[in-house]
Order: sequence, then structure tokens, then C-alpha cells
Amino acid sequence: MKSRLTGNRIEKKQDRKITSDEIDTINESNNSFKYVLSGDLYIVGRLWIEALKTALIGMNFHLIPVVEAAKVPETPQKPPSMKYTDLPLYKSPHYEYKDHLEANQKCPDANVKLLHRSLLPYVKCYRHIIARNICEAKCFVEGKYFNTCNVIRNAKKDFKQSMRDPKNLPIRQVTVAFGGTAGYILGGGGGIPRRIFFTSLGFISAGALCFPQETDDIFRNVTYTFGKVFIAVYNKWCGKEFLMRGKLACKDELPPPPPTRKPIPCPPK
Repeated sequence: MKSRLTGNRIEKKQDRKITSDEIDTINESNNSFKYVLSGDLYIVGRLWIEALKTALIGMNFHLIPVVEAAKVPETPQKPPSMKYTDLPLYKSPHYEYKDHLEANQKCPDANVKLLHRSLLPYVKCYRHIIARNICEAKCFVEGKYFNTCNVIRNAKKDFKQSMRDPKNLPIRQVTVAFGGTAGYILGGGGGIPRRIFFTSLGFISAGALCFPQETDDIFRNVTYTFGKVFIAVYNKWCGKEFLMRGKLACKDELPPPPPTRKPIPCPPK
């Protein structure tokens, strides 16, 4: 008896477990169905509408709305010449092509050639580079030229100052003697007048460098004396009576102006 009772109890427990599992599965299915039905109304409505549309019309079913890109309008082509009987009723290809040409003419780049448009940026770039390089080279050459001129000018000035410095009197005298000797050597082979001329030219050049004031005075006196002698010989030889104007004094040879006297006041009346 005890064994039968225990067996019945076990069977009842198993039946209870089976019924509880079935109830749980039923509840889960009901909950999932409720979750689907309780979703977003827009999505549910969209699904129903697309399903009905597919069933009735046979269109493609898209769960997510598809946005198609706009098509690029075709470029109007030049229509062939037609008779008025061949013209279409609801289209005007000639006017469409004319409007297309007018719209292209309004564009600023309508008459620009493709080769010109493609090569112009590179030509501009290389032109700017060449112009900049030429400008830099020109500035460099001008700078070097001015620097060289300044160096030569300063060296010339320093050389003149050193050759006219009273402290360098022996060097100055040797330079004048060397100039006369060089003129005497260069004037050889052409007779006495040539030798005298080149020797005088050498002395004058060296003297103008080392003794400018003394050389100027000597040159003036020599030329004045030579002129007087030449005119005297000419008058005696040709029987003329030419006269030479007297030598005018230089500004340095003139006496200084006298000091200004104080004005004498008039006696009172």
C-alpha cells in the first residue's frame, strides 16, 4: 500500500511540473506577441501598409524607406533641320537647344578653351617663379655692383688722401719722379718733341695726384709764359702787334677782404 501511495504522489508531482512548464511557455509566447504588437505604431502601420500594397499592387517591399537620387538632366542636343510638318506637337527641341546655348553664354567661362583652362594655372605659377628669380638675381647683381663701386670709391679716396698726406712727402716725391721717368721711356722713339710731350705728361699726371695745388700753379705759369713767348716770336716774325691779356689772379691768390669798419654815428644836432 505504501508503495502505491508513493507512486501516485510522484506521478502527481510530475503532472504538476509539466503543467507549470506549459503555462510558462504559453506566457512567454503571449508576452512576445504582446511586445511585437505594443511596438512603435509608425513601424507597425508602415509594415501593414507595405504588406497591403505588395499584396494588391505587387510593388517591391522595402522595410526601410529608400531615397533615390535625382537624375542629372540630359544636355539638349542640336536637333536636325525639320519641316514644319515633322515638328513634334508637345515638344520644342529647337527652343530648348536655343535656351541651352543662351544659358551657356551667360557663364563667364563659356568661351574659355579647355587647353587654356588646364594650362593657365601652371603657366601663372611658373611665370611668378621666373619673375621672382629674375628679380632676386637683379637685386643681387645691383647690390654687388653698388658695393663694388663703393669699395672702389673708398679705396680711391683713401689712396688720394695717403698720397697727399704731408707725412708721406718722400713717397710723393718718388711717385712724381717715377711718373716723369715713365713718360720719358714711353716717349722714346719719336723724336725730341714726342719725348718732351710724354715726359711733361708723366710729370703732370703724377704731380696732380701727389701735389695738386703746386702742379696747378706750375701748369698755369708755364702755359702763360709759353703763350707770351709764342706771341712775341709771332709778332717779330710776321710784323704784327698782338698783345696777350695779363694773367688774372686766382681766388686763392687774391688778398683777403678788409675787415668791416664800425659805422660812425652822426653827431647829434
